[in-house]
Amino acid sequence: MSIVVKNGVLQVPGAQDKLRHKGAERPEFLDDYTLIDIETTGLSPYRNRVTELGGIKVRNGEIVDQYSHLVAYEKSNKVPAFITKLNGITEEKIINEGVPVDEAIHDFRNFIGDDVIIGYNVNFDLNFVYDLAKKYKLPELSNDYVDVLRLARAYYPHERHNRLIDCMQRAGIAQVEQHRGLDDSIDTKKVYEDFRQNFTDDLLANAQSKVKNLDLTAGQLEAWQLGFRNPVNSKNIAFSGHIHMDENDAAKMINNMGGDYQDNVEATTNYLIMGDHDFFRRNNPDWNEAKDLNKNGAEIKRLSESFFLNMLDNWARS
Repeated sequence: MSIVVKNGVLQVPGAQDKLRHKGAERPEFLDDYTLIDIETTGLSPYRNRVTELGGIKVRNGEIVDQYSHLVAYEKSNKVPAFITKLNGITEEKIINEGVPVDEAIHDFRNFIGDDVIIGYNVNFDLNFVYDLAKKYKLPELSNDYVDVLRLARAYYPHERHNRLIDCMQRAGIAQVEQHRGLDDSIDTKKVYEDFRQNFTDDLLANAQSKVKNLDLTAGQLEAWQLGFRNPVNSKNIAFSGHIHMDENDAAKMINNMGGDYQDNVEATTNYLIMGDHDFFRRNNPDWNEAKDLNKNGAEIKRLSESFFLNMLDNWARS
């Protein structure tokens, strides 16, 4: 069986349970949806925390409800200084005004419901919200979604940057981005509506065509198919321990995506992909070998199978 990307979703036989079961991307213009924007302490849902959950519920193109709360945790509410400088969210503000994380994610998940989700670079937000919902045993966030960034890239194909603030300024919506959940949700809706007014059928078809559909094991893929966010490109990758995906297919995928599959850990290895349980073993011989090589100048990173596959899924959805 092949490892494929279908409608932007990575499909890996034997290891699908390692992936977040998010919905599919649907580049289109809707009248009814929930638009979300979150703030975090950093870029990784594995290492960083959500500091604010924000969103608006839209019916017939009009905002009918909104959600906006800072999120408080029991152990730590520290916020990096550069984040505070960006959006004004501080540890003190979270402690004084924040809603306990279990209550916040419960209410936010209910707020979203079964709606199609809209957001700007929304896969980032979905990863954090998905993981929080899963942690607190809430309904899986498998809603389909619209990424306004995808529409922006189709509308401004020759621009180097298509950030939310870029689109806001080009459309005359605002000159400054607030970097707060509710404010950015409202601004994203304004950008979405601007695109709705100005998109042609050809532009929408172009945006829809950019959602990836690829067989990653069939043969060498072209650079234009893989894009510049390809996480495997020019990487030497080895596997260790009990891997759930078929290793022969995984090897084909890596080679077809411009990487190099290695049978063993070597000084040139970039990623050592380990079975999820093996990742925590202290006596894993491959990781011990990698650590020795690192002491002598190698730069081998250890990744769990789940982390690696979700990294690929994020690329598939980009």
